[in-house]
Amino acid sequence: MGNTKTQKLVSNIGLFAVGSLGSKLISFILIPIFTKYMSTTEFGQVDLITTTINMLLPVVAFSIADAVFRFVMDKNGDKVAVFTNGMSFTGLMVLMIGLAYPILIMLSVNYVKYILIYLCVGLIQSLMQNFVRGIGYTKLFAINGLLSSLVLAGIGIYRIVLQHSGVVGYLDALILSNVVSIIFLGSLAKVWQFYAISSLNKYFLISMLKYSMPLIPNAFLWFFTNDASRFFIVGMIGLTANGLYAVATKVPTLINVFYTVFSQAWQISAVEEYEKNRNGRFFSNVLNANIGLSLVLIGAVIVFLQPMMHVFVAPDFFPAWQIVPILLLASFFSNLSGFLGTIYLATKQTIGIMKTTVLGMLVNVILNSVLIPLLGLQGAGMGAALGFAFVTLIRLRDVHKFVRLKVSRGPLVISLILIIFMTVVQLVSVEQGVTLYLILILSEAVLIVINIRSLLNLKNN
Repeated sequence: MGNTKTQKLVSNIGLFAVGSLGSKLISFILIPIFTKYMSTTEFGQVDLITTTINMLLPVVAFSIADAVFRFVMDKNGDKVAVFTNGMSFTGLMVLMIGLAYPILIMLSVNYVKYILIYLCVGLIQSLMQNFVRGIGYTKLFAINGLLSSLVLAGIGIYRIVLQHSGVVGYLDALILSNVVSIIFLGSLAKVWQFYAISSLNKYFLISMLKYSMPLIPNAFLWFFTNDASRFFIVGMIGLTANGLYAVATKVPTLINVFYTVFSQAWQISAVEEYEKNRNGRFFSNVLNANIGLSLVLIGAVIVFLQPMMHVFVAPDFFPAWQIVPILLLASFFSNLSGFLGTIYLATKQTIGIMKTTVLGMLVNVILNSVLIPLLGLQGAGMGAALGFAFVTLIRLRDVHKFVRLKVSRGPLVISLILIIFMTVVQLVSVEQGVTLYLILILSEAVLIVINIRSLLNLKNN
């Protein structure tokens, strides 16, 4: 009989994949459409606004949405108290945002009305999403992701393509897609049943904020750790090199999309398992399966890397393939450290996330300052990979305080050696011949054989 915990994790991964991958596909399709009807300046403004809002969301609301997700999943958690205090605090922050309007008008900030409205609806939508995911409405959560993307596409095409509204049209689409999402989640989950003024409790709210506030600097530090390499590249090598680096990072992003789907499902399983059983067996099995599957996928990408880059990028950008393998390893360790980060969330020890991320950031900065002048773009990739590997190692040691994890070191080390070998073989090969691809395919076959056991262990548990 299949293991119930594994079945639930796989089922949730499938549900989140529908919403996340569907919405990513829609967003991908919209890019060439919107860029055709918007100037580079307009699209740059939209990108700047959305990036700023995404950075402000956890700051303005003290990451209370993350606390709502975690607290509502407590075994004996009071759903009404969690939602009431979380939503009330979010409402208070929305009022505070309104007070900023005249100040920003005086500072002559462009599109200030749209920015503030987008920030307000974003705060509410984020809290609603985390709440319905926490109470087990995974299908609703998944469908919502797809629905909001369809609304964004429909309104965006109408306002930008047909009405030529530019930045304002794009912001209208973003705001209305969030509004539709709030109405959809609120009505189907009947969230009004979970709100009661009598459940307002400042001590309970403080306990939620103590959990969520360490996640605020972590969000900034993680952002800095991911993007620090770009500043070093521009300063030490130049903008052209940074263009190649930017193209190279698009390939690992594809894997990160799939990991995001897994992570959304895993957070639920991690909290539930920690509440019931702390011996670490299930955590270890999922960790090793995660490692095995990731390494097999990275090997597969390396096999087809050069043909893929020939098809998808212009000739001037083709040399970017050379730094993709090391960036895939950076992505691997980043996702692995993120996996371990969910244990801090499950145990409510969020201060550990912040401490380990600070250390990783420092290591990343030091390595970039040393390796980029020596090795160029390869040095940037190595700095990122080693920085995230360092975070993974210290988190692996630290989480033993909460859960005993057993990593299959042998398959991990051999797999990493194989991936490095596959990369070096391509770098030193003069041309892409049959012999090269036979070596790569055989190496990938060995990767599959080495890691298949970890996947079977998860299935059989």
